[in-house]
Amino acid sequence: MKNYLVIGLGRSGISATNHLVNHSQKVFVYDNNKKLAKELILGGIIDKNVKIVAKLNKSILCIIHCIVLSPGVKLSKKLLNLVQKFNIEIIGELAYANKFNVAPIFAITGTNGKTSTVNFLNDFFNNSKLSSYLLGNVGVPFSESVDKIQPQDKVVLEVSSFQLEYCQGLKVKCGAILNIAPDHLDRYSGFREYCDTKKKLLDCVDKDGRIFLNYDQKLTRLIGKSYPQTYYFSTNSLPSNERGICIIDNQIVWQENKSKVIVANLDKLNLKGEHNLSNLICAIGMALYGGVSEEQIQSTIPLLKTPKHRMDFVGAKNGVNFFDDSKATNIHSVQSALKSFTSPIWLLLGGSDKGESFDVFFKNLPKNVVGVVAFGKNGKKIYKSALKNDYFEINRFKSLENAFDFVKKEANSGDTILLSPACASFDEFQDYQQRGDFFCKLVAEWISEV
Repeated sequence: MKNYLVIGLGRSGISATNHLVNHSQKVFVYDNNKKLAKELILGGIIDKNVKIVAKLNKSILCIIHCIVLSPGVKLSKKLLNLVQKFNIEIIGELAYANKFNVAPIFAITGTNGKTSTVNFLNDFFNNSKLSSYLLGNVGVPFSESVDKIQPQDKVVLEVSSFQLEYCQGLKVKCGAILNIAPDHLDRYSGFREYCDTKKKLLDCVDKDGRIFLNYDQKLTRLIGKSYPQTYYFSTNSLPSNERGICIIDNQIVWQENKSKVIVANLDKLNLKGEHNLSNLICAIGMALYGGVSEEQIQSTIPLLKTPKHRMDFVGAKNGVNFFDDSKATNIHSVQSALKSFTSPIWLLLGGSDKGESFDVFFKNLPKNVVGVVAFGKNGKKIYKSALKNDYFEINRFKSLENAFDFVKKEANSGDTILLSPACASFDEFQDYQQRGDFFCKLVAEWISEV
């Protein structure tokens, strides 16, 4: 029996704690919220036999063999030095759960599009009668389901950069990086550290497995040259010397050894935006590798939908269309969204800061963005960046509701009002879902007004 310390009691921390208890390990738990562990025990959510740790210091660390770290937790340098002094192993919840896994893992990371892509891949498997589990950053922790998984199943895993920080031991059959763009710079020392963390997924892929990388992005294209398992995906044609999946004349084409095979056509595709097309073809490449037939790919394509708050059409009034893209929490994601429209756009930007600069964004803002409305805690920074870069069609408000009240009066028939915030939501809201739901509520209330 080992002494495990679970740090962070979000959903993944709770799942890891319960799994450890069920496997007869001695478990200690710690969370910055000092009351949380007691509340979870009293509520029967975690086992009453776990030991609550009030403070992370020498007296507790000297008896710990392994730390299971929740993805939301960033350890201080002082604490890391102590952990190193006592030679304690640190693993993430994904790597811990993988110790008990018996099925092939299909793992997807990237700055944007992860949740949509894992949902697409899971749909391809399920519609082909292949049993799969959709786990990880998408919402259900790996350790919550791992004991139910059978060798014939597929594990579809959404993986964030936070989850990759301590991913040693994670074994992946097929892995993909959708894209890499600046994000979470409030957590990392810079873009390089963030990028290096994303790349850790590729080192987890089996030597006889497969890697899918985005050929349309120079950074991911170059990363692929270092991995012999690499296949590419592209929304355009691929060079004849590359292998992978691409689009030629509205058809999805598999290319390898200079031969081309038509997999499916896109005539019945219901997804909006080139970024979703890129996510789709990555999922198709992985699905083919996982045993889904071309016929099953074709029959599933018309059924695919993106999860909520990703370029959702909310409603229209007086000829003005409203779209909810609350999941766009970084600049790269907003840039992708803007490419989906030719109509005049009123862009709602704001929330809590993630460390990105908006200078290049405003220098390259598409001409059809007729106005930007900044809101929330990061509104001042956005407003200053706009003026600094000679973009003057900008207004600033304290809250999303104030911003909405302004823009609904300014927009004309034929315009689009787009909530695509480029920021986290934690100044006003619990998460991006709550922010998107609130925006949808504001739209519905205004539409219903006589």
